Amino acid sequence: MISIGLTGGIGSGKTTVSQIFKYNWNIPVYYADERAKWLMQNNESIKTFLLDIVGQDSYSKGSLNKEYIASVIFNNSEVKSKLESVVHKAVIEDYEIWKSTKIDAPYIIHEAALIFESQLQDKYNKIISVISPLELRIKRLMEKGMNIRDVEKRIDAQTTDDFKIKNSDFVIYNNETCSILEQVINIHTILTNEMG
Repeated sequence: MISIGLTGGIGSGKTTVSQIFKYNWNIPVYYADERAKWLMQNNESIKTFLLDIVGQDSYSKGSLNKEYIASVIFNNSEVKSKLESVVHKAVIEDYEIWKSTKIDAPYIIHEAALIFESQLQDKYNKIISVISPLELRIKRLMEKGMNIRDVEKRIDAQTTDDFKIKNSDFVIYNNETCSILEQVINIHTILTNEMG
């Protein structure tokens, strides 16, 4: 099974890129951020950890209180590190189970913001990074309702674009001038040719 890691900084357009693979060639995509939220809501050991370490406000009326959790972890690096290790371990286990059900796919994609930060790069055959200008990323995130302070904290917590470019097999530039579709088609062609 060929496993592709797809990453990029917050607001870079990873999900847009993954959807092109999914809808054009039916490539299975594992969305790590979505699954992490699901696990935080449904995995009892993670829920216990959140309540004990992050606080009782981690859940509001039985639902995950993402805003509260973000406000705690982005102001406390120790709690952030502990939570990430617990959640990332659960996500990787969940991904491996998911992966085992996709044996008929030509390749699969694991879309995750923190591939390099979590030192997961060795789990993939290839890594694709989506790179987008900082101003554009900030604009996109603020249009989604995030404030500039939160945006800057999240960007600062991630590896630089230079690091991603240097450590990736493929780079997709999402800068509103290059065609994302053409870049994705090119990568898909290379991947399928390599496997053929």
